[in-house]
Amino acid sequence: MNQIEADYILPVSEIGNLLTKLTTKKLPLRRKTVPKDILTEAKIAERVLSDLQAVNSLGEQVPFNCPGCGGVLWKIGGGKELRYRCHTGHAYTYKSLLAEQTTKIEETMWTALRMFEERRNLLTTYAKTQTGAVARSAVERSEQSQVHIDRIRAILLADDKSTTPN
Repeated sequence: MNQIEADYILPVSEIGNLLTKLTTKKLPLRRKTVPKDILTEAKIAERVLSDLQAVNSLGEQVPFNCPGCGGVLWKIGGGKELRYRCHTGHAYTYKSLLAEQTTKIEETMWTALRMFEERRNLLTTYAKTQTGAVARSAVERSEQSQVHIDRIRAILLADDKSTTPN
């Protein structure tokens, strides 16, 4: 959004007329040669091509994983147009990659919270059916699970401004 200037800024009441005008306007036929890297990216995105040599030709491999498939990412371009792509076709801008990573982290944390709560509940239920050292051990592990639950919940509920894309 910060990289592109708007062609039109209009009140809502005028957008329909402009769209009609733009979609019925006859455009001159301009044939431009599509750059080789764009063709390669398009083939990767269409799943026609997914070999590593083709992706290596687009950019350099970086130590980040694709949030979509877990594969390695390649950095393509530079400056404000920095993009990332995996060999299966997932592509991201810096902002979309950061947003996807944040979403995946949050999903994982919620799953971990649910699993720790289930573990605590199972251990508590089990402790009630046991006596002696077995019951004490289950209660102790249940209490340890509660510590993890509290920590994960605190992380999830924290307002983390540092992960909001700029």
